Amino acid sequence: MGEVIKEDIDDKPKPPDVDRGYAWVVLAGCFFMYMFVVGSIKAYGVLYTEMVEYFGTGSGNTAWIGSVCSLLMLGLGPIANLLSRKFSFRKVSFIGGVLLGLGFFLSGFVPRMEYMYITFGVVAGIGYGLTFSPCSTIISFYFDKHRALANGITVSASGIGALSFPFLYKYLIEEFTLTRALWVVGAIVANVCVAACVFRQPHMLVQEKRRERAAYKRKSDQKALLNGNSAFGYDEDAKEETKKKSCDCSGLNLNFSLFKNPLFTMYAFAFTFCMNGYGNNIILIPSHVKELGYNKTYVALSVTILGGCEVIARIFFGWFADLELIKRKNIFLISMFVSAIFAFIAPYFDSFIFMAIYAAIVGIFPGSFWSLISVLVIDVVGLENFTSAFGLISLCLALGASVSQPIIGWLRDIYGNWYPSFIVTGCLFTLAGLTVCLQPFIKRCCMRPETDQLYLDMLGNVPLRHAPKTLPPEVDDNDSLLEEDVDITFTSHRISQIYRPYKPESPQSPHNTSAPIVDPSEV
Repeated sequence: MGEVIKEDIDDKPKPPDVDRGYAWVVLAGCFFMYMFVVGSIKAYGVLYTEMVEYFGTGSGNTAWIGSVCSLLMLGLGPIANLLSRKFSFRKVSFIGGVLLGLGFFLSGFVPRMEYMYITFGVVAGIGYGLTFSPCSTIISFYFDKHRALANGITVSASGIGALSFPFLYKYLIEEFTLTRALWVVGAIVANVCVAACVFRQPHMLVQEKRRERAAYKRKSDQKALLNGNSAFGYDEDAKEETKKKSCDCSGLNLNFSLFKNPLFTMYAFAFTFCMNGYGNNIILIPSHVKELGYNKTYVALSVTILGGCEVIARIFFGWFADLELIKRKNIFLISMFVSAIFAFIAPYFDSFIFMAIYAAIVGIFPGSFWSLISVLVIDVVGLENFTSAFGLISLCLALGASVSQPIIGWLRDIYGNWYPSFIVTGCLFTLAGLTVCLQPFIKRCCMRPETDQLYLDMLGNVPLRHAPKTLPPEVDDNDSLLEEDVDITFTSHRISQIYRPYKPESPQSPHNTSAPIVDPSEV
């Protein structure tokens, strides 16, 4: 019996283009978009060192440019997801690609560093925000069985971008100077618009929108009938209500009730700590290599090593997570503690060989956590709440990343070296690991019954093969359906005799029985 149930569940038809068909085309589009978007921001460390030298400003103040950009890139996640559900992933990502290219192009005209806050930080940052979150979200709707692998392939594209963009930046800056190099880079990253053109709205969201429209149309038709209108459809009042609904920001999909789920809150803190430590290395590694006295080739090479290791590690960790040989949270824990150890010992080494090893460690371990974000979040909130949950995670990452890079820049200005920044980065990785270590304690002490029910509601119905195999209690056929000592009186004559309680009468002889009297009201 159990085998039959399992076969029925496994044979349940999937929506079209899930784990097959056009899903791989969408994966290719996400791969190239991620390569341009995240690859270019990861190589920002090369631009950062050039900006400090070109404008002659401090490390902390210049770090605000990338910080503002990262804040918008991650903080616009909820808005980008809302717009993607409303207008489609393709349109939102295309507009983001236009703004991204425009931000780089305008940055080539600024005479002072302060203007870079607007051109690169705000304009390009909005472009990053409108492309990063849709690209990271849409892929989970097209893959189910191979979701972790698909996410690993997508995020590994950032490593390829980190392999190519540092040397591209170096070559363009040496040939055309910093300002003209930004013009060329703007034209290159505008190819995000090409990748956006292959996006297709997920079937699940299309069906959801159709159901909403059908329900709203039925409501409008019922309103028209009650008002005495003979013509069905959207009347003037319905059009006005639709217009108000389109201008309402309540659909921002910021479902803050997800924070009532202790496991989701735990991962939100852990990912924030990890992102802060990982984001610090984007400017920490190239800046420290340059401060050790190495030329621009070694600076670009350090970033390239980080990106190259990410390509392999993210695909491997995505594939390995799908095998479920060990728990996904344990993969995250190992990554955090290994990264913390190397960050703590980094100040004791002054050679490029160690910095190359450190860059590889950062690319392999904390760099691979992007492969686990989607699957870990879906494990605790379910696919139905994934877009809202990912938006909240992006918002948390943005709030943390907005201050971490300027802080390590200010530490460099205060102490004259990057050693304290390595210690801070190691502490952040340690906090990320310790936060996830609290999961057994959270499950035992913080998961109240109502929280457990909310957790199950988020995950949806449990499959039958996981349901407890219990038999219903035995029922005695002689037991009465009515409680004892309960006097029920039926006063209505319209209730038929067959529905009245049985009352045994005194036995009568067959000769003394009289014909039944029929009440006309019962006929």
